[in-house]
Amino acid sequence: MAEEKKSAWAYSDSEESSSGTSSSSESEDEVQCLMANDTEEVFDFSNLEFTREDLINALNEMISSSNMQVVLSKLETENAELRSRSEEILYENQRLVDIISSWTKSSASLQKLQGAIKPSGDKT
Repeated sequence: MAEEKKSAWAYSDSEESSSGTSSSSESEDEVQCLMANDTEEVFDFSNLEFTREDLINALNEMISSSNMQVVLSKLETENAELRSRSEEILYENQRLVDIISSWTKSSASLQKLQGAIKPSGDKT
């Protein structure tokens, strides 16, 4: 019974499964592995040792990994945007510090000028 489930699963994606003429070696020749690039783990779906549950779990892990890659990519983009915004805010903050410093110096100079003018114009 378990062998029938494994066998049916192994042939469920092949075109020959409906006609019943597919052999085990033909199926193995058709599906060797699934991989996105040379760095990812190879999973041999044609191996009859794996149960349907094993294959479903492996596919779910691949989907989860893919979803995490998408989320990671979005977070990296958001992080870069936040760093850029932080640099803009720091630049704006420094510009405002320079303006305040300039106003403070101008105010001090104006007070000195007013102090020098007031005594000479003071009639009391």
